[in-house]
Amino acid sequence: MVQTILKHVKENIDNIVRYWVATYYTKTDEYEQRKEYDGFLSARTQEVTQLFRTTYQQLKHNYLNTSLFQNVGEDCKDIGTPLVETVGNLHLVFTSTLEYLSQQLQQNTFTCSNIALCQYTLLLRKVEIQVEQDLILGYMK
Repeated sequence: MVQTILKHVKENIDNIVRYWVATYYTKTDEYEQRKEYDGFLSARTQEVTQLFRTTYQQLKHNYLNTSLFQNVGEDCKDIGTPLVETVGNLHLVFTSTLEYLSQQLQQNTFTCSNIALCQYTLLLRKVEIQVEQDLILGYMK
């Protein structure tokens, strides 16, 4: 059941964001250019974590408003992150979610049916597309 996966992911948001930061974000140009600013990584991590929590809270209630991601797009443009990198970073958060979930399944620390996993993946793709559109809209302002 998709709700089981949503619950598991929600309970592991901090772990997923840490995984994203360690695996992907700290290797980006955006990070390289700003890593010496006090609190930048912490603020970025908190922002992604909060957006993740907000999105999952909405999904729990069968509702999704991704307009908050317009602010992220605007912020990325304001600090000079190229649009391609901004969108790429977004996709890597979603990739990290699936990779983390895959690791949990491989380690047998979480189980779900193949059908539920497919349904969750489809839901995640729909969310990713909607978030990407708002991110780009914000960047283009």
